[in-house]
Amino acid sequence: MPSVVLLAGAFLISFVVAAVTGASSVSVSMAPAIGSNSIGVLRGAFVVGAVGFVGAVVQGAAVTRGVGTKVVSGPINFEMGTVALLVIGLYVGLGIYFEHSIPVAFSTFGAVAGVGLAAGYSPSLDYWSLTLTSWVASGIAAIGLAYAMVLLIRRYVPVSDRMDQAIDRAVLFAGIVFSFIGGGSQVGLAVGPLVGTVSELGFGILPLVAFGGLGITVGAWVKSPVMLQAVGRQYASLGQRTSLAVLLTAIPMVQLIANTLGVPISYNHIIINSIAGCGFAGAGSGVDTRKYLGTLTSWVLTLFGSTGTAYLCYLTLTYV
Repeated sequence: MPSVVLLAGAFLISFVVAAVTGASSVSVSMAPAIGSNSIGVLRGAFVVGAVGFVGAVVQGAAVTRGVGTKVVSGPINFEMGTVALLVIGLYVGLGIYFEHSIPVAFSTFGAVAGVGLAAGYSPSLDYWSLTLTSWVASGIAAIGLAYAMVLLIRRYVPVSDRMDQAIDRAVLFAGIVFSFIGGGSQVGLAVGPLVGTVSELGFGILPLVAFGGLGITVGAWVKSPVMLQAVGRQYASLGQRTSLAVLLTAIPMVQLIANTLGVPISYNHIIINSIAGCGFAGAGSGVDTRKYLGTLTSWVLTLFGSTGTAYLCYLTLTYV
């Protein structure tokens, strides 16, 4: 059994990752409503934190269990989980430092896979196939669905002040729903590597996801106002109808992939592809193809980079 100090260190890293996720990924759920002034920044941050915590507790077990038990063929012990969390934290930190979007889902999957492979486990091919298929298919589907949503809204939703007010309310409601779904889908990215550890300590997954949910709440309340202001301005430039199309695309996809199938999924992956689909339909400011392809490349590099980094770190640790 690891010492209290080492345990505290591992849980602290997990809490920080959860807080960063709450401030960056989950808080994006409310950005369209902020952009339309449907809700204030501080109130939006409060709603994201509170609703995200509930979502983590109610729905967070699926992804948490998937990350902690299904990526490789053997159990993720304390040492493996700690190395994985360090690698996840490293890549999240690099993303913050370089002001670049680093999908926590990709770095989490890669880090857990890396330590598992270094420990001599084999990949769980069924789960790997499900995960990789979900990532590729969801990106393509998000583009297509968002494209269709824009066309449907353009054709069947009339332009009037009254309808614009209704769309504002719909965007706010969708943001609250997305925050709930986001708490469930994102908490496992921060606490999943510790499933084996809490099992050895005699605890179940519920206290673990509640702990991660608390981290999401703290991150949302403390740091998300700045993120909400910045991202809210971007959604304001898209327009409310385009924002609604993005949310109506992203909500069911994240719910199905993460909270139903238990596959780690990146908010950025779904939302950026949804915005791209809207751009292809002529909504918003169009698609910057060069920037879009650069983002996709960074995601692939994150997945392979985190896998290799975690593999080498754990292999080094076992030989020290």
